[in-house]
Amino acid sequence: MHPILADRQRLALYLLSWCLLAVLLALVAMEPGRSALAEAMLLTVPPTIVYAFICLAAWYPARAMPLHHTRATTLVPAHLAAAILLALLWLLMFRLWARVLGRTATETVASRSTVFVVTGILLYVLAVAFHYVLVALEREMSVKLLAREAELKVLKAQLDPHFLFNSLNSISALCGSNPQSARTLTTLLAEYLRKSLRIGSAESITLSEELELASSYLAIERIRFGPRLEFEQNIDESVRAYRVPPLLLQPLVENAVTHGVGHLLDGGVVQIEAARQGDRVHIRVENRCDPDRPASRGEGIGLSNTRRRIGAYYGDAGRIEVDNDPDRFAVELVLPWT
Repeated sequence: MHPILADRQRLALYLLSWCLLAVLLALVAMEPGRSALAEAMLLTVPPTIVYAFICLAAWYPARAMPLHHTRATTLVPAHLAAAILLALLWLLMFRLWARVLGRTATETVASRSTVFVVTGILLYVLAVAFHYVLVALEREMSVKLLAREAELKVLKAQLDPHFLFNSLNSISALCGSNPQSARTLTTLLAEYLRKSLRIGSAESITLSEELELASSYLAIERIRFGPRLEFEQNIDESVRAYRVPPLLLQPLVENAVTHGVGHLLDGGVVQIEAARQGDRVHIRVENRCDPDRPASRGEGIGLSNTRRRIGAYYGDAGRIEVDNDPDRFAVELVLPWT
C-alpha cells in the first residue's frame, strides 16, 4: 500500500500542502475586478485535490524505475510524457468544473490554460522527486530492518548453546549423586526446550510468556539447588501483555542463579519485578550474592548479550541499569512502552 495512504497523519499533511498550492493557484487565477478570492478558490481547490491523489501514482513508476538501475534516456522521457499527459488531464478537469461553476470560471480557465498546464507538469515532476525520496527511505529502512533481524538471530544463536551448556553441566553433576533428580531434570529441560522452540522463532512474545520460561528454568535449577533457591515475582498486571524479544530475561535469571544464589551456602531469592512508569516499562531482576566474591572483569556473556539485543530491538529507546552492591546484584531493563 502507498506509504501516504497507509497513515492518516501523513495523508492529512499531504492534502494540506496541496490545499496551500490550490490557494496560491487561486491568487494567480484571480482576475481583478471580475472574481474574488473565494470564487477563485472554489475553482482551483477541487481539481487540485483530485490531482493530488493522481500524483500519488508516481510512487509506482518510482519503484519500478529506480534511479540507480534505470538509464536517464529511459527515465526522463517516461516521466516527462506522464507529466504532460496528467497536466492535460488536469486542465480537462478544470474546464469541466468551470462549466459547472458558470461563465466567469470558464473564461478564467480559458485565459489561464497555459498556466494550468505548466503548473501541472511542475507539480507532477515535484511529486516524482518526492516519491523517489520515499523509495530511498523505504529501502534504507528495509536494509536496517534486515540488519537488525540478522543481529538478533546471531545473538539468540549465541545464547542457546550457553544455556544448554550450563543445563547439561547440572545434569552431569547429578548423574552420580542423585540419578532420580538427574532424570527429573532431563524431563524438565526437554519441556523447557519445547516451549522455547515453540516461541523462539517469533520476533516478540508477551512478558507473561517470558516469565513462564523463566519459571521453567528456575524449576530446572531447583532440582540442583533444592530449597536453597527461591523465586519471587512482583508483576504489574498492566505490563503482562507487553512484548519483548524471546529469552530476554533468560541470561539475567541464569546469572542470578549461577553467579549469585549458587555461591551462597544458605541460598537466596531471585526476584523479578516489572511495572510501568510513565512511558517506560521497568523490569528488574535481583538476587543476593557473596560480598566476598572476586571483582568481575567487565560484563559476562549473558549481560553483554542482553545489552546488545536491547540495542538491536529497541535502539536508543532501551537501556540497562546495573546495581552492583556488595551483597546484592540487580539488573534493571528500562524499555519504551510503545
